Amino acid sequence: MKNVKNIKWNASYDVLVLGFGGAGGTAARFAADNNAHVLLVDVAPYGHEGGNTRYSAQHVAMAHDREKIGKYFDQLAEPYSYSKKTMDVYLDGFVNMPEYFEKYFGIKPFIWGDDFREGDALDHKDHLCEYPEFEGSDTFDFALVHNRDFDAGLWKKIRKEVADRKDKIDVWLNSRALELIQDPETDQVVGAIVERNHKRYFIHAKNGVVVSTGGFENNPQMQQDYLHIHKLTPLGTLYNRGDGVKMVQSVGAKMWHMSNYESLGIIPSYVIAEEEGTRGRQIGGWKNVKSGSVIAVANDGSRFMKEDAKFRHGHIYDHGEYNMPHAFDNAWLVFDQKQYQKFVEEKESGKLRYNKLFDKMINATSVSELADKMNVPAKNLTATINQFNEFAKNGKDLEFGRATDSMDEISTNKLYALKLAPAVLNTQGGAEHNEKAEILNNNDQPIPHLYSAGEMGGMCVKRYQGGGNLAECLIFGKIAGEQAAKMKSDTQEVKLENAVPSVNDLIAGDKIDNIELGPDQYVGSTEAGIGGRIVVRVTYKDKKIKNVEVLENHETEGIGAVAIQKLPDEIVKVNSTEIDAVSGASTTTRAVEEAVNKAIKKAK
Repeated sequence: MKNVKNIKWNASYDVLVLGFGGAGGTAARFAADNNAHVLLVDVAPYGHEGGNTRYSAQHVAMAHDREKIGKYFDQLAEPYSYSKKTMDVYLDGFVNMPEYFEKYFGIKPFIWGDDFREGDALDHKDHLCEYPEFEGSDTFDFALVHNRDFDAGLWKKIRKEVADRKDKIDVWLNSRALELIQDPETDQVVGAIVERNHKRYFIHAKNGVVVSTGGFENNPQMQQDYLHIHKLTPLGTLYNRGDGVKMVQSVGAKMWHMSNYESLGIIPSYVIAEEEGTRGRQIGGWKNVKSGSVIAVANDGSRFMKEDAKFRHGHIYDHGEYNMPHAFDNAWLVFDQKQYQKFVEEKESGKLRYNKLFDKMINATSVSELADKMNVPAKNLTATINQFNEFAKNGKDLEFGRATDSMDEISTNKLYALKLAPAVLNTQGGAEHNEKAEILNNNDQPIPHLYSAGEMGGMCVKRYQGGGNLAECLIFGKIAGEQAAKMKSDTQEVKLENAVPSVNDLIAGDKIDNIELGPDQYVGSTEAGIGGRIVVRVTYKDKKIKNVEVLENHETEGIGAVAIQKLPDEIVKVNSTEIDAVSGASTTTRAVEEAVNKAIKKAK
């Protein structure tokens, strides 16, 4: 705690929001709509803000029947406890989600269960809930911005609402919140220390601070401390480092369900191992990594899971429960030449969605040689392959119950292995808040002027229902913003020293009028990319596209980045934007085409 009377404040706002994901953007927007002057801070640089909301499927949880969804969530949480009042506000928001979309986004949402038609981009599903065996599950549904997913559609809406309020909201990107400032006499949180451009600034908040910094999925030490796991590979943002967890702990916040996290994976909760600081690639429905002459083995060279298991955000069936598979540091996919050829065929047909696949493989001409390269016991790996081959021959996996038609005997003439890594989509633990989004202390009392929303201490106490985190970003983001904006009777005015000027990195980053143009060059931009904005410079003369340069893009690693490299040459080659989409990157393809068309339109 600091002696707040001696602090040399550099800026003062009505509301300070820490974290610019779905929750933080929503909180800032609604604080501004309640006449608050807001500073929104995020550690990510321009083009990478958005937290996990940016990378999510954009499915927002909703329900048609309030009584049923209450019973469903009771079972999701069992046997753990939670605040009935807070859960009631959360689930009321589920039922009112379509109205929320119409009132606050100005759109009629696509309701997956009601509006799906054959031919839609989304897949047909017999049920949309994660746990269909639970009572009340049939009322669960998803609200989407449109009938597509994984295109950042929701995030773009939230981001635009913030940008449209530039007169009320300042945005600091590439700026890290380090510490909350709490009055030692009143426990009131009065601001925060923010590091920007290698300088520390003391930011005062008159009415409230909202902590919406997400979880700790990029903090290996916290993974060890709270999850008892050495290291997980992130599938979402690279900027959720547990800063909010540390900050709220320092002001006496009550923490809850810190050991709860979610995953996805090419097999349950595992992805292909990546280099340090790189997001894992989630590739759903990749049959060839879990069907055929392929197995997953761990540290001791033995199988450790049902490779073709249906999973619920990484959790697989385990003696009557759904639990996350153990996170092994030395896990591998092992397969033979027949399976290798299937990957070759994927590549030749243009359907391979992981372009670094063959670079990641190791190979050997014997089991012992492969085991040595994998650093697993050769004796165990040999026994594992022999046992699996026996299961495949007899048509029954006596160890894990893998489907009969998914097993093919592994030939040991030539073998391959692919390093796997346990993955994390997001963590759920953090500070507990009440129905007003007020962060509670260890005596279950609100810490004055401190609020939270989103994944940092969200509502998933046990089993996760997909779309639930996005729903709470919208529901509790709104509540947190409104509550933080309320004038408080104990609000104090402060004197500023070395005051910082008003800055909006979001608006500054969006400008494209400073791009240098040569003869016959035109700029086009679009917000339709997976990661948001794509800016191109097109050289166009005599009805011919001479050159296409992608000057800015924020597409995800892997297939989106590959598409960005391929598309300009293809467009120039055929002198048209009517080209075939890069496999697995249709959204990126459409976005580049749109940006180029806008540039050509200027030329015409």
